Amino acid sequence: MKSSSNIALIVLAIGLFFSFTSPAYQEIKTLQASAGEYRSVIDNASHIAETRDALLVNYESIPKVEIDRLSKVLPDNIDAVRLALDLDTIAGRYGVAIKDLQVETKPNQNLTLAVLPDHSQSYQSATVTFSFVSNYSNFAKLLTDLEKSLRIMDVKSVIFKAAETGLYEHRVTVSTYWLK
Repeated sequence: MKSSSNIALIVLAIGLFFSFTSPAYQEIKTLQASAGEYRSVIDNASHIAETRDALLVNYESIPKVEIDRLSKVLPDNIDAVRLALDLDTIAGRYGVAIKDLQVETKPNQNLTLAVLPDHSQSYQSATVTFSFVSNYSNFAKLLTDLEKSLRIMDVKSVIFKAAETGLYEHRVTVSTYWLK
C-alpha cells in the first residue's frame, strides 16, 4: 500500500509539474526577458536624455549672432518678404531696383508614394524670379554678392536684353531652400 501511495504521489507530482509548475516557469522566463528589454530601453532613454542635455548646453553656448546667421543660411520657413528685402538690399548697393519678384514654392511631388523617414528630404525649395535694369558691371557685382550671401541660393537661369543705352534688362531665376 505504501508503494502504491508513493507511486500515486509521484504521478500527482509529475502531473502538477506539467500542468502548473512548467507553464509558470516558462512565463517567468518570458517576464524576465521582457524585464531585460525594459531595462535596456530605460538605459537608452537615460543615454538619450544625457545626450540631449549635453547638446542643449552646447547650443546655449553658441552666440546669438551665430544662431541668427545659421537661421539665415537655412531658415525654417520661406519668408518671401524677408527674401525680397535681402535681395533688394544686395541690389541697392549697386543702385539697382528689383522689380517683378515672384516666389514659387514647389509642392511635394508624388504625394501618393510612401516615403520612409530615412529617405525623406529635410528641406524644401522655392524658385525666385526677379528682374532689374543695370549695366553689366553692376550685374556681375550683384551676382557675386548673391554667391557670397548667407542664404543658400542656386542661380538657375539668367536672361538679359541689350539696349542701345548701355543698360541691360536682366531676368534672374534662383532656387533657395528652407528646412521643413
